[in-house]
Amino acid sequence: MPRTKKEAAEAAVEKVKAVAEDAKSAVKTAAEVVTEKVEETAEKAKTAAKAAVEKPARAVKKAAAKVKKEEVETKVVIELPNVSESADSLIERAKADWTAKGNALADMKQLTLYINAAEGMVYYVVNDDYLSGNFAV
Repeated sequence: MPRTKKEAAEAAVEKVKAVAEDAKSAVKTAAEVVTEKVEETAEKAKTAAKAAVEKPARAVKKAAAKVKKEEVETKVVIELPNVSESADSLIERAKADWTAKGNALADMKQLTLYINAAEGMVYYVVNDDYLSGNFAV
């Protein structure tokens, strides 16, 4: 027991200092725990956000692949008197005629075919040039 008021005050100050030190330590520990929880929560939120973005992206890719698979194969057949030929074969013949004239396929950027049934001829224009060539169907 303290003997004097001064000693009692000093003892009280020491108790307050001890309590303050304990409070300081408790606040520091609580701050560390809160920081750790915030970091964990932030990491979980980051992972959830990434998943939320990736899931629709995967769905879009899957849908696009499905659409590509469902494309309809088309074929055009031109029927003229005594002749039936596919559009693809006429295109290949125009390309062959173009290269036979000394031109390179790499120079061909656009090809337009004109089929004249009355004459039995195919006329073609390359790269919007006037008449590039022709051949019989």
